[in-house]
Amino acid sequence: MRAPSPSLLLSLGLLLTPLAARSEPSTASPLVELSVATLQLPAQDDPAWVARREMIVQALATLRPDVISVQQVMQEGQRNPACWLAGRLRYHCDFITADPPSQPQRHGSALLSRLPVEQDGVTLLHPPGKYSAAGMMRLPLGTGEVNVYVARLRPEPDSPENRQHQANDLMAWIAATADGHPSLITGDFVAGSSEVVRGMPGFQPSRRNPSTRVDKSGSSDSSHGLDLLFQVKSFSGVRQQRIELPAEGELPALRLGVLAVIRLQEPAG
Repeated sequence: MRAPSPSLLLSLGLLLTPLAARSEPSTASPLVELSVATLQLPAQDDPAWVARREMIVQALATLRPDVISVQQVMQEGQRNPACWLAGRLRYHCDFITADPPSQPQRHGSALLSRLPVEQDGVTLLHPPGKYSAAGMMRLPLGTGEVNVYVARLRPEPDSPENRQHQANDLMAWIAATADGHPSLITGDFVAGSSEVVRGMPGFQPSRRNPSTRVDKSGSSDSSHGLDLLFQVKSFSGVRQQRIELPAEGELPALRLGVLAVIRLQEPAG
């Protein structure tokens, strides 16, 4: 009987090509891949969040990333959009903030994982600011473990010196906590792409040729933006795609972020 051809799944403006598993015998080790979505969600008091959060759930349920990183999360009381999303997807959620629990509004980022979390942590980058807390999760991958770090390297005030200071703090924390495991950095980077690579040696952006963004006023933004950085000695990039919802009625298209798929390289020898 002839096997059916792979199908194309069109859902919520996302054109996805499923990966077909082959049953051919092979002596090679199976390829180990990790998918990471880096997002910025509408604020929970934004009408776009209320109107489209169920579509966001459906889009991410279709993609099923292993890890979701959410930037610029604001929490009032015990609720925030990122952990609400994690609850709907049945993911683990870490809200990463430098604000004390007694503060009415807390700002930070979030790491969501559908893989078991072996270890997590948080640190503060300098100069400190509203979103200067960085976090990490250690997750099982293949026969080993991998560290996923999240950071928003947009210092307040912004300057080359402050950007480098935050990058140095992050790299020092990774060196102190990686324990020899392969590491990734998911986040939002205000520096240009060349500065990002220079400031975090050994890490490669998933977007090899990130384009300059243009805002509604027509001014360009040369910042690197949302991305996943991976250690080139441990990973290779497979693909990256945008995550966005199409326009619907009076609601404009909503760009959420990017999905990167990387592959763990086999250890030398």
